[in-house]
This record gives sequence, C-alpha cells and structure tokens, in this order.
Amino acid sequence: MAVKEQTAGSDSAAQAKRIEELEKQLEEAKSSYAAVSRFMSRTSHEIRTPINSVIGLAELGMEECSDETGADYFKRIKDSADYLLEILNDILDMARIESGSVTLYPEACRLEDFADNISSVVLPLMQKKDIDFRFEFYDILADTLVFDKLRLKQIFINLLSNAAKFTPEKGRVDFTIAQLAAGEGKVKTVFTVRDNGIGMSEDFLRDIFTPFVQERNSGNAAVQGTGLGLPIAKNLTELMGGEMSVKSQLGKGTEFTVEIDLVPSGGEGLVSRTDSGSYDFTGKRALVVDDHSINRILEVKVLKKAGFETDVVTNGFEALKKFMAAESGYYDAILMDVKMPVMDGLEAARKIRAMDRTDAKTVKILAMSANAYPEDIAASKAAGMDAHIGKPVIPAVLYGELGRMLF
Repeated sequence: MAVKEQTAGSDSAAQAKRIEELEKQLEEAKSSYAAVSRFMSRTSHEIRTPINSVIGLAELGMEECSDETGADYFKRIKDSADYLLEILNDILDMARIESGSVTLYPEACRLEDFADNISSVVLPLMQKKDIDFRFEFYDILADTLVFDKLRLKQIFINLLSNAAKFTPEKGRVDFTIAQLAAGEGKVKTVFTVRDNGIGMSEDFLRDIFTPFVQERNSGNAAVQGTGLGLPIAKNLTELMGGEMSVKSQLGKGTEFTVEIDLVPSGGEGLVSRTDSGSYDFTGKRALVVDDHSINRILEVKVLKKAGFETDVVTNGFEALKKFMAAESGYYDAILMDVKMPVMDGLEAARKIRAMDRTDAKTVKILAMSANAYPEDIAASKAAGMDAHIGKPVIPAVLYGELGRMLF
C-alpha cells in the first residue's frame, strides 16, 4: 500500500513539474513573440519614410521626364515602391493585431456616407477593367451607426480590391448592405461582396485566413499580394465583434459576408460599443428630466446600473427648481428631454447656463430627443447642452457620452 502511495505521489510531482515547465515555455514564447512584433512595428515605421520619398520622387519624374523610356522607368519604380509600401503596411497591421495593440475609435457615421467613401476608392479599379460594379442597400433600419470608420473601411477596401483583381474584364462585382434587428438595441448589419471572378479551390478555402498563404494558378499568376489582406480583414471583423465567412467556386466567383451587430446613433461623437461594465459612475449624481413616465423608469434604471444616484422631474421648470435648490456641484449631469410641457429642454438649458452660480456653466447637460437631425443637434448645442443623443436611449450610447463628458 505504501508503495502505491509513493508511486502516486511521484506521478503527481512529475505532472506538476511538467506543467510548470510548459508554463515557463509559454511565457518565453509570448515574450519572444512580443519582441518580434515590436521590432516589426519599429522597422516598418522606419522604412516607410524613405519609401514615401521614393514614391514622391518617382511621381515627379513621371511628370517632368520628357523621354518616354525614362518616364516608363519612373512608373515602374513607383509601382514597385507602392507594392513595397503595401507589404509594410500589411505587416505592421498584422503585428498590431496579433500583439493586441489595435484600438478601435467608434463614432457616429451614416452608412450612405461610408459606402460613398468606399466606392470613390474602388471605382477606379473597377473602371480600369470595365467591371460592372453595383452597390445597393436593403431593409435599412438605421442609417446612422456607431463604428470605427477607418477600420471598417479597411476591411471592405481590401475585399473589393481583391474582387477587382480576381474578376476578369467586363465581369461583375456587387457590394450590398442589409440590416435586421439583433436585440439589445443593436442592428445586425450584413455586408456582402460578391464577384463572378476566377474563384478559389476548396483546398485553399480551408487556409484562406492564414497569414502569408496564397493560391497560385494560371488565373492569378500575374496578381501581386502579400497573403495578409484577408487575415487582417477577418481579425478586424472579429475585433469589432463580427463574423466573416466566404463561399467560392473555381471559375464561378467568390462571396464574402461580414455580419456585425452595431449600435444605432442618434447623436454625434465618440461612443463605446460596450455595456456599463466599461464605466463606473459610482458617486456621480444625475438629474433626469423627462415627461414620459416609461422613459423616466428606463433611464433611471440604466443610470443606476452604472452606479449613478438619480433624481427625477417631469419638465424643464421642475428641473430649474431642483437645480436651484441643490447645493453647488451636487449634480454631475442633467439628462434633459427636449420636448416637454410647461418648459421644454432647450429653454431649461439656457436658463441653467444663465444662472449666477459656480456650477451653472460646468454641469454636463445631455439632450435626449427622438429627433436627431443636424438642426436638432445644433439647437441643443446652441442652448448650452454638451451633447445630444437620440431616443429610444441605447445604454451603450448613453454610457459612452456620459463617460466622454465626465472622465
């Protein structure tokens, strides 16, 4: 019996030692990878500067060179430098993604403006090959959404550029955006990029999102690429909480689908896509001004969930009395409905700002309104309010605005 116990004890000790060794190896690997990522990032930045100079000088040479052969040389230099810069940018982006150092900067943006911006970039690529490029909206529930414009644009310029590269002359590329309700006040926005190009094999589809992996065949032998564009696009999609999928068939074309649950925006400015877990407003006091009983209940619930202490009134006149009766600095924020009986939110905000007390100019006033057109936002700002959000109030948008104002 003693022998069995001793053997079991030895096995346990050996297992613990093995686990300790594996943990040590994992930490060493992480440290080594982080060092490589930092080196790649620094190197990419250092090399980018002279490459930009080469591109600029090559462009000048193309413009000023009267000799056709010399101009062609400058064009080849520029094309090569452009490709080298693309490689560096992809490497830098991949290093940032894999090291976890990519930060998203969401802001309110109209889908139509976003799509127009993308189209202006990719349309010349399509026209160069006489590709029938079509862009369409379907079932749009919310035109203005909160997302990182730069990163989302990067995803679709990548996908649409690939579609242009791998679609033959006089082919067709479709870019569609559709929506459906996703729950929790969000809208599932589905972006689709579809082409009738050369397509991809089933074997390659299994590795399509693996960095540096490319499919080479007679149909794409002349196309340059780093093999990083699709992995970057997929990683950015997942960083935004979305999913990317692909369907393709050799000789028939490819379809990429990106689905992201996005927060509709009734206002402007930076907001967070996260819930109250990202903010702690403990110790902050808010005065909720709203004439609608259900709205008041919901707004107070959302505020208390994030740590706020709250007081409630039903119109602008009552808000004035409540603010005047409180000691200076008592309220950190006032959530002000715009359209109310007795006194509306705009007049109440103007009267608060005009008061002769130290906190009248500094207390944060957030307008809440079902109307969130530019003129409505401008009217709120003109009345002295700090920001304007739409109704129904979406918790993520509210927390983002309050966090921006108070921290």
